Amino acid sequence: MTPNVWIVPVNYNGTDDTQKCLRSLAGLSTPANVVLVDNASHPDPTPALASEFPWVHVVRNAENLGWSGGNNTGIRYALDRGADFVMLLNNDTTVAPDIVERLLSAFQAHPQFGVIGPVIRYMDEPDVVMTDGVTFNPPRFPGFFQRKIVPERRADPPAVDETDIVNGCCMMVRADVFQRIGLIDDHFFLIHEEADFCLRVKEAGFGCGVLAEPLVWHKGSTAFKRAGKKWQRYYDTRNLSLLLRKHRVGSGRGLLSAYTTYLRYAYHRYCHEREAAQRDAADAVLEGLIDAAARRTGPYRARNRWGVPVLRGAFELGRRLKRG
Repeated sequence: MTPNVWIVPVNYNGTDDTQKCLRSLAGLSTPANVVLVDNASHPDPTPALASEFPWVHVVRNAENLGWSGGNNTGIRYALDRGADFVMLLNNDTTVAPDIVERLLSAFQAHPQFGVIGPVIRYMDEPDVVMTDGVTFNPPRFPGFFQRKIVPERRADPPAVDETDIVNGCCMMVRADVFQRIGLIDDHFFLIHEEADFCLRVKEAGFGCGVLAEPLVWHKGSTAFKRAGKKWQRYYDTRNLSLLLRKHRVGSGRGLLSAYTTYLRYAYHRYCHEREAAQRDAADAVLEGLIDAAARRTGPYRARNRWGVPVLRGAFELGRRLKRG
């Protein structure tokens, strides 16, 4: 019996990209159902999308629920209709015609994996790898997401390399994984939610893997380019702390080392934005630190964060001392 596959792209004020993505999906060699989730875009693109793509199920959220909430809407819709596999796919992508066929073959050949995604390349540089494998929070590494190179090779059955995190740009998930661990954690809203999901998958005893073939081309961060870097810096800083709280065990790096690295990372991001004359983005790093300490989650809320001037003063002192 052919598996019941559902593909979930999420649109937020990116209808041109979404149309390009859906046109790509129209050429799949192995047909799949598609549920397009619109995250309260303005103006409402539903009539235009439904007209051009009558084979697509279009669901519109009443408000912007972020990457996590938008995908959860689509996942629930698919599971309610008997999905065996759900493929989360960024709307600013195009795919190879055989992506569904290759991913299903990979799951059949490697049943230990609960999540598999392909090698992803840049849309503007289609021969250059954007992402493949990731090792999370390794000791003696200056950051938290170390690339794990996946050598590209075409094989039958498809070759799959183990990874800690599958990029949320494109990940196919077995339905029983959702039944075991639940959906995407809405506390993240944006950024690092796919890392949390994959780490939860591994903690539940499933594998996460990268199919060693380039099957997706990604434009990359288009929502942040439209909305501004401020939000990327805020959610990155805040949610990285949440990710470390949830998944520091077994990483090989102790708690003190992890949070020392986290603060260095935030300071580096702040300095980078200040040197680029992006004051709003630099202050967003500080707001993210404050909200991380206060354990605030979900979408950003405007409020008086009294600690921001204090942190700014400390970071600016550090910049002056560094310059000598």
